[in-house]
Amino acid sequence: MAEPSFTPYWRALEPLAGPNSWVFFAVAKLAGCYQPVAVVSSIGTFPEESLQGTPLAGCCQRIVTIFSDPANHTAIRGELALADAYYAGDGAHKDRPTPVELPELTRRHPNDPQRFRPWDRTSVVPFPFISASLLQGVAFDPRLGRGAPARLEPLATVYRDIDLEWGMVVVDITDLKRVCYGIVGFAVAMAKFVPSLEAERRPFHFDARFHFEEGPLRVMDEVRPRKALSAAEYMAKFKYDYEDTSHHPNDVQTLDSIPLVDSAAMDLVWPSAEGTVTPLSNTTVKPQSLDVQQDQATNSLIQKALQLDDFETSIFDHVRHLPGFKALVQQALQGGRDTLGDTRAVGRLIRLAYAQRDGHLGLEILGNLSANTVSAALDDNLDADGTVTSLSLCIDSISSTPAELAIVLSQATSLKEIYLLQNPARESDALSAQIFTTLATQTEVLSHTRVVFAGAFSSALRKRFWLPTRPHLMTRQVFPIQQILARHQCKAGRRISFEYNYTYLEDGLLTPEHFAAGFLLWLSALEPKSYHWFEEKAPFFAFSSAPASLAPDLLSTAQVTPILCENFALPSSMPDYTVCSPRVRDLVPGSWTVLVSQELNPGARSTNVCHIRYAFVRVRGRQSIMVEDPPASPPGPEELEVIGLKEFLSITAPEVDPSIVDVCLDNTARKITTLNSREEPWASGVEPLSVLGETDAADILLEFLSDAKALNRKHRKAMEEDPENWSWYPELSGTSTWGSTSLTA
Repeated sequence: MAEPSFTPYWRALEPLAGPNSWVFFAVAKLAGCYQPVAVVSSIGTFPEESLQGTPLAGCCQRIVTIFSDPANHTAIRGELALADAYYAGDGAHKDRPTPVELPELTRRHPNDPQRFRPWDRTSVVPFPFISASLLQGVAFDPRLGRGAPARLEPLATVYRDIDLEWGMVVVDITDLKRVCYGIVGFAVAMAKFVPSLEAERRPFHFDARFHFEEGPLRVMDEVRPRKALSAAEYMAKFKYDYEDTSHHPNDVQTLDSIPLVDSAAMDLVWPSAEGTVTPLSNTTVKPQSLDVQQDQATNSLIQKALQLDDFETSIFDHVRHLPGFKALVQQALQGGRDTLGDTRAVGRLIRLAYAQRDGHLGLEILGNLSANTVSAALDDNLDADGTVTSLSLCIDSISSTPAELAIVLSQATSLKEIYLLQNPARESDALSAQIFTTLATQTEVLSHTRVVFAGAFSSALRKRFWLPTRPHLMTRQVFPIQQILARHQCKAGRRISFEYNYTYLEDGLLTPEHFAAGFLLWLSALEPKSYHWFEEKAPFFAFSSAPASLAPDLLSTAQVTPILCENFALPSSMPDYTVCSPRVRDLVPGSWTVLVSQELNPGARSTNVCHIRYAFVRVRGRQSIMVEDPPASPPGPEELEVIGLKEFLSITAPEVDPSIVDVCLDNTARKITTLNSREEPWASGVEPLSVLGETDAADILLEFLSDAKALNRKHRKAMEEDPENWSWYPELSGTSTWGSTSLTA
């Protein structure tokens, strides 16, 4: 009898495994195809420290939450408009000369140096708000206060389906009201080639010496369809267990309602063997065209208006409400963007062309704008439709000085939101900081308007300081929280001590309620810095991706604000291998410092069962409390005000409903109890979250000041011994306040 036909194949010697590391792409329909606007990688090491199973689903759900939050949409749309112009020009050729490959890794070598590549502190991030949104979605798990390792990658990065290490997540943000996602990953296993039927019949588990057989790692999916998986399909494909107590069980089910990305969304980031990219039809709905004669007459009228110093908008009354009018004016303005005059007439045309029904005026793609032109476009006395309540523009395209632009913005009293974006091809982030330092002297702008500075996001993503470290620039009424001083009680054998670390907050531009939401997220999963297993910077993202306002569920929304630059930029340890923290600032009148003391529960057997006491403190009177010259005795009630979160908000944000604050505090206390009682029951009579009394707060403050003074000495010594690489706080050595880490190109 003839042997049946046989096809050689690879046979797995172990259970199939899913990807160990992931690359995340945010893409959008731009310049005729799907283009990447942000890329973040998360490189795994050991399985428990990698995004596998429910942690990946939770990560996808967090990313979708961030991009779907309306509080982030205007900034995202502004950067997408810049990205469309960037890719439509020569940006695509300039940024994507050749694909950038991910490092070749294998899970057999978890300590491969390529898993720990240095952060890119040099390259300017083209679209910093979108990139910061994606990075925080990947890196920060708001339930645990930590997340997976994450780093930015170049926009030209690509995914290869033959890679032994990597999987891919693609998020389509073309339509922010319908954010799509998709997971791509293929099975990997140690395998052995089976060349014949005879070889197939031999046992595979042991070799001649009765050792388990080994073989090379191999992608086992011979057919790899270009189709994204849902979270549920991903979990089923790799047989991951849903019973993971570290993540909410509803993450996978929540993602069931989120649409999957089209296969075309993956063309550029997952190149096919043929290298083809699916062309997209123009997704912009073009307005109905005017008839030819009317079209020519309107163009002629627009050109005449451009030559005038000013005009009455009534000259366009007969055409301004026709469907094609705005497109004609936009075409005229963009066609002459390099020669637009500094006139009120140009401002009027800009208002007619770009003002939207929701009150937004988006000018990010216009170039060569003067402060006077912007002022004219914002003038509410214009005979135009509606009032402008939000403005976005590209500050690199403004021909006026930062001071001149700041004056214009301060005079536009109807503005509630201002988005100061930057050119994707810029060489520096300094301009954003220069405008902020000017606006910081004008309380009326920052106190009534949310201002988003692209440079704040870009500087953080380059791990560079954004603002000077010595001058007190902040408007205390708007951004009243200066810093958090935290201590963590630790036990080693019979020895009990405190570990200290500090969080600088002023460069996060946090309003009181937004800070409160982030503070509660941060408290709910607080742990000593030396305990951080994964991304040690992740806890800081609690403040920069917190809800805009307090609500019973602090995970349902996520308003993206500037990442805390100092905390993110500093290395994890000092040269002497102790924990590195930002320099503690003097307690100055008008600003608040938060004291946090995490303490072991009395009688607890485990060193991980802790309760938290905290207080908001500020000096009374005009006398500062100095780090370098602390008081000899604890300050009394006449010198130091000590209150809780609820009282702090009643002073700084009286519009916040106190009952909501109570609900959020109770929820946080319950979460602290739940997370800390996994190893043993919570001790009765111990409050998980409470406010420090005045005496304890004053004593602990002196303790912090003593440690902060020692930290200053360490920073000073490090700068003296290595001034080239350790120049974070030049004021400690008496040099310029604008050190090499501040506002450099």
